[in-house]
Amino acid sequence: MEKPELRKRFEKALNSLVDKFKKDKKCLAAFLVGSMSHDLIWEWSDLQVLLVYDDSYKGPIDYHLFEHDVQVVLNIRRRSAFKDYLGSTDVSDYFFCALSKSRLLFVKDITLKEHFEDIFYIGDRDREIEMLLGFSEAIYYLNKAEKNFRVKRNRANAIFFLVQLAQGIAWMEVARQRLIPEREIITQASQLKPELFAQIYDLLFKEPVTDQMIDQILTTCHEYLKDNTLEVYRPIISYLNEHGTLKDFHLKTREHGFGINYEWLYRMGIVDVYVEPIRINNQTEEFYQIGYRIKDRIGNDNESIKGTYER
Repeated sequence: MEKPELRKRFEKALNSLVDKFKKDKKCLAAFLVGSMSHDLIWEWSDLQVLLVYDDSYKGPIDYHLFEHDVQVVLNIRRRSAFKDYLGSTDVSDYFFCALSKSRLLFVKDITLKEHFEDIFYIGDRDREIEMLLGFSEAIYYLNKAEKNFRVKRNRANAIFFLVQLAQGIAWMEVARQRLIPEREIITQASQLKPELFAQIYDLLFKEPVTDQMIDQILTTCHEYLKDNTLEVYRPIISYLNEHGTLKDFHLKTREHGFGINYEWLYRMGIVDVYVEPIRINNQTEEFYQIGYRIKDRIGNDNESIKGTYER
């Protein structure tokens, strides 16, 4: 439970900082970031403030201060650099996610305020991409968990990967609702789908873990991914319906360690795998590249597969 006197001390330190920086003509905006902006604080918390200065600022970008017995982490960005950051970052960036929960303390440049507010809008394409990436992460860890449990008989490793699997599914569910992911994303997703996460995550901490439980969680996750395949892969399936193969398909995404998993479509019986000869760097040796072609076209009247793609 948060101590009221601690909150008062932090508020006093914050108000003192705001008064000081408001007087600086070059300081255009200030944001309260971190726990105090949206959560409880405790004795080891600090006060995190982001300042935006005009482009003439040439000083350090980070300061560690002490204000009214409170430790302060101060970050300073120039206006142009801040706008460039907002325009180029994405929801996987931790600081971006922290900013999405920040509190605006003051702003002297209204265009800066408008740009800041617009950047947190999750559009149809953003939603589509993040669901695909979360899905691919979940597939990766599903494979790892199944291999360790069913082949290597390594229960400890299987449990470790089950937690990562739940995180991938959580990312997908948060993206589905057009939300900015939080650091504790499984908790966030559990509020959206409590019954699902009670089956695939909570069990690991509430009861002794048995082989039967692991098998049950793996089965539930597999069925969940199967049931969501058509919705999540609709830009890819839409392209397959039109072109038959993915040979010239390209879907621009942010950098992501797991990319887009196309093999899952083969596992679900939606595509066939074929190989075609290629040459790498004009070598005389011939290599064979994997390709995917649609097995049976899915009717275009099915709303779950309609989507957009980028070549």
